[in-house]
Amino acid sequence: MRGRIFHIAVAMLLIGAFSLTGCRIQPRVRTLPEEIHTVYVPMFLNTSYEPGLEELATRATVEAFLADGRLDVVTPANADVVVQGTILDFNDDMTADESDHFPLINTMKVNVKVNLYSPKDRLHPIMEYKPLTVTTSYVSDTRRVTMTIPEDARQTLMDGMGRQVVLEVLTGEYTKPAEEKKPK
Repeated sequence: MRGRIFHIAVAMLLIGAFSLTGCRIQPRVRTLPEEIHTVYVPMFLNTSYEPGLEELATRATVEAFLADGRLDVVTPANADVVVQGTILDFNDDMTADESDHFPLINTMKVNVKVNLYSPKDRLHPIMEYKPLTVTTSYVSDTRRVTMTIPEDARQTLMDGMGRQVVLEVLTGEYTKPAEEKKPK
């Protein structure tokens, strides 16, 4: 009987140890070169059909860099790199409705591309990141007390996008563009 209890206790201990190691969050490691300490964030480019997103995205990204504190936001003349964002696409779609087909929940989604440039050469990126997709859902039913106005939801989306851009710049996977072959 004692042997059986001992084996059950050991099994429970092993299950507990494996469950703790399996659920541990792995922090992302900085992939940005250590010599980069300062950034400049120019106005985002906006190729979507939603006007004004470039201003919200730029402000949110600068605020996210300032809040993070690992890189200083400076003028172009003092920057180690330029963080250029491009808004590729923006959608605000109804994702749930009431039985009377009145909108209940909307989901906003933005796709963003981020490149890093040398302050001296803004034509050829030194690092390219995969496009990011950020979403937020909100109650759009105007009959509800918990309703969120689209402008507030858009700001929430841009704030999340700014934080994601900072995370990608610091710890994301990037590619270095191939050197252009010059004719001899």
